[in-house]
Amino acid sequence: MHYTFPHYYKRFSCTGGSCPDTCCAGWQIQIDPASLKRYRKTKGLIGSRLKNEINWKDRCFRQYGGRCAFLNDDGLCDLYLEGGGEKAFCRTCRTYPRHIEEFEGLREISLSLSCPAAAALILGSSEPVRFIETDVSSKEETYPDFDFFLFTKLTDARSLAFKILQDRSHPFQTRAAIVLALAHDLQERIDRNALYAADELLERYASPSVWSWFEKKLDQIHVGGKYPVNTAQTRGNLFVILNQLEVLRPEWKDRLRHARTTLSAASPFSDKQKKDFRKLFSDITAEQLMVYFVFTYFCGAVYSGNAYGKMKFAFTCTLLIRELVRAEWIRKSGNISYKDVISIAQKFSREIEHSDYNKFRMEKMLDDEERFGLEKMFATL
Repeated sequence: MHYTFPHYYKRFSCTGGSCPDTCCAGWQIQIDPASLKRYRKTKGLIGSRLKNEINWKDRCFRQYGGRCAFLNDDGLCDLYLEGGGEKAFCRTCRTYPRHIEEFEGLREISLSLSCPAAAALILGSSEPVRFIETDVSSKEETYPDFDFFLFTKLTDARSLAFKILQDRSHPFQTRAAIVLALAHDLQERIDRNALYAADELLERYASPSVWSWFEKKLDQIHVGGKYPVNTAQTRGNLFVILNQLEVLRPEWKDRLRHARTTLSAASPFSDKQKKDFRKLFSDITAEQLMVYFVFTYFCGAVYSGNAYGKMKFAFTCTLLIRELVRAEWIRKSGNISYKDVISIAQKFSREIEHSDYNKFRMEKMLDDEERFGLEKMFATL
């Protein structure tokens, strides 16, 4: 089995009871079948408690006040403390905040941005993300109908996207526009069953001339008379998507409402405000976010065939996190820190990434080219 993970992956350490947003509250913790079977057979006091504190019908731990029944007043897990450590965990608790994408013969492992400690690692690093690869002996596996040719082209496109996104000699807005357009053009070839032409496409996007072409394109969009209208409309439409998603925490709806109200009432940034905001939410921050989302989701298009949708999702998540930070920055007259940026990104991830419905719905709504066409997405940068 081949494994790939970001260079910061092994630096992760759970902060336990000092965590500002424990993973043991705010959502249902689903229990895998093997753990359920083991919990049914557990004896003693912890066994009795397990039988009482599991919703056997829904296969999850019971909650009280939104907190897992085994989360004690010190913010620690009684099942861990009384059940013999990590071996007592179900798969969800044992794995989180590690996120695993499964492909034939390959596992890609990342840390979830929804965990405060993981978010601090992801956004606290100034160096470009490197990806470590390793092999572990295991049984060969085959996935029925796995399109290995498509997967190869997706991984090639993603590698080029990383190279573009991490080229810090150019502004992030140019980098983001290029990789979004790359996915758009790759999707055309997927839809036409013309993946044989993907290599030529990648060569074109790897050419040095791509930078000047997109810089000129963005300048044309930004100086055009429709730019302010398209920017406001498209950003507003992106918030409309958020308002139609499943809410995991009640306070999330209030955060969205306040952010949208603040942004709609705000005057355009002065040059000084733009400069000050970019010190807080820098191109490096945007880069790390988009690399995170692209690594986690882009190659999943091998199952859906929607490479453009996956890149749009990564682009949109990065943009919306920036806009939520911008709203907080305006609301507090610039008096927020980078810790606030990390916290906003973490809370966004918790709402979006931990609901399959939200991820599917968001990707589906972004398919609307009338509202979220390529140039309209460019205008939001």
